[in-house]
Amino acid sequence: MLAYSPISSRSIPARSERSDTVLAVAAKTAPSSKTADRSPDGDTGPDWSFARRPFWIFSHFFALSVVSLFLVLGLWQLSRLGERQDLNALIEARTAEVTELTAAPDGGPDGADLDYRLVAATVTYVDPDFVQIANRSQGGVAGRHVVAIAELADGSAIAVNRGFVPSNAEVALEPVPSGETTVSGWLRATVPQGRFGATDTGEGDVLPRLDTQRIADRLDRPLPAVWLQLAPAETEGLATFPDPVALPPLDEGPHRSYAVQWFIFAALGVLFYGALVWRRASGAKSVFATPVAPDFDED
Repeated sequence: MLAYSPISSRSIPARSERSDTVLAVAAKTAPSSKTADRSPDGDTGPDWSFARRPFWIFSHFFALSVVSLFLVLGLWQLSRLGERQDLNALIEARTAEVTELTAAPDGGPDGADLDYRLVAATVTYVDPDFVQIANRSQGGVAGRHVVAIAELADGSAIAVNRGFVPSNAEVALEPVPSGETTVSGWLRATVPQGRFGATDTGEGDVLPRLDTQRIADRLDRPLPAVWLQLAPAETEGLATFPDPVALPPLDEGPHRSYAVQWFIFAALGVLFYGALVWRRASGAKSVFATPVAPDFDED
């Protein structure tokens, strides 16, 4: 015969007590209001709160400054491209026809009105090597420009840039023709001292730039605000030096490619920094991962 031991009613929890326990555990494991907008798969989305921290605010300003600098440099190169195109158009227009030069030209106070004008003139050289212009270069070689003084048909004087002479070798200058001779070339505007340019002491025969007023002071004779740059044909077959100074090439230079380069750098900066911030924001969402509720066994 089986014996039964009495069981206390306290050892078996009541149904209501078990229900209260389950509800309490479920309340502890329920998602908070911060994760109420979680998607069905438990993803809370990027957390952008870090972007307002002082370090990241400084980072935003730094990245913005770098990208802005790239954009400004790109726009600057486009501006230089426009200036180069305008210069090419000016040279083409002013060299389309040859102007006969018989008297001192009037190109305005700075000579800009006649800059790059193609001219031909009958001149008589007064001094074939009056002054030299220092710190010039041609073909990657450092040297000087030789400037002569010539008289036009009406007796007025004009400065003539005969060409380039290297400074690393002793060379003999080809003598100029005696008497009247016909030359051709381009009128170029005088080059006054700029804000940061070297200062002309007013002494000696070497100048930092071809400033016709400074040459006139040494000559003690008036000169126009333009000088004549001899065309290459004038020195061909005469001597190696002075080597004629050609006009700048009529191309656009590297400005367009430089502008594209700076704009690419700006775009890469935006993409890189955007990816960095997005990665930081996406990585911060793991703190809101959905907790796993315990599995209660009814047994």
